[in-house]
Amino acid sequence: MQLLLQLAINGVAIGCLYALVAVGFAIIFGVTRIFHFAHGATYLLAAYAYYAAVSIYRLPALLGLAIAALVAVVFGSCCERFVYRPMLRSESSFLTVFVASFGLFIVVENLVVLVFGSGFSTLESSLSKGLPFGPFELSPVGIIAILGSVGLLIGLELFLARTDAGTALRAMADSAELVQTIGLDRNRCAQIAFAAGSLLAVPAAVLNVNLSGLSPQSGTSMILIAMAATIVGGIGSLYGAALGGVLLGVAENVGIWRLPASWGDGIAFGVLLVFLLLRPSGIVSALRQ
Repeated sequence: MQLLLQLAINGVAIGCLYALVAVGFAIIFGVTRIFHFAHGATYLLAAYAYYAAVSIYRLPALLGLAIAALVAVVFGSCCERFVYRPMLRSESSFLTVFVASFGLFIVVENLVVLVFGSGFSTLESSLSKGLPFGPFELSPVGIIAILGSVGLLIGLELFLARTDAGTALRAMADSAELVQTIGLDRNRCAQIAFAAGSLLAVPAAVLNVNLSGLSPQSGTSMILIAMAATIVGGIGSLYGAALGGVLLGVAENVGIWRLPASWGDGIAFGVLLVFLLLRPSGIVSALRQ
């Protein structure tokens, strides 16, 4: 039983990282209705920017974090400005925009392979070492992941509720046509959504590098989990995306109590399949009933 509880605790920590990426994805989709598969590329670029800054150039970790944040926000904003906006202006279909996003992700993944190689990279860090937590063990990365994720999500809620930009994002998520009618700039709202969503991927990328290393395939795994968490939580709900991320993290880790570790993604998508069959509207909708 102690092992099971330990796995659940580890799952909550990992799930908080999933939650951040999922909420970022949900913000972008909710405001712009763009299925931003290249959000996985944002995560990947942030992870490798931090890894290069700290491991290769030996810069301080905080400076590496700032560089990763800059890379993520610039990339996300450029996706909106130079890829999606021209396509939407020409009234491209949802599927066409998705294929463009998927293609952009593949290009970035291959560029990462070209620059850093296709192997698995690790970062020497004391943050990944376990610390006693009563009868359990939790790494500093896990503690930071849980507390940091809660803090960031509270900050996001305050931003959306108490700032003009946040109000504009919520209005555009409800009705893009209404936003244009009352004189708000839809393009500016989209830029803010992409910047905010991209920024949320950064802490997850940085902490995951310290916790388990990275490879060029890390972005694929993370975006698939983020998409699954968004669907499990309920499309259109930021709270749902966060809850879905935590649920998938716990399910993955508890599942390996009896199954091989390689089954992690399979367990996550098994949970997704169950929700699609039994509760397609997601967790939040179920809780409201």
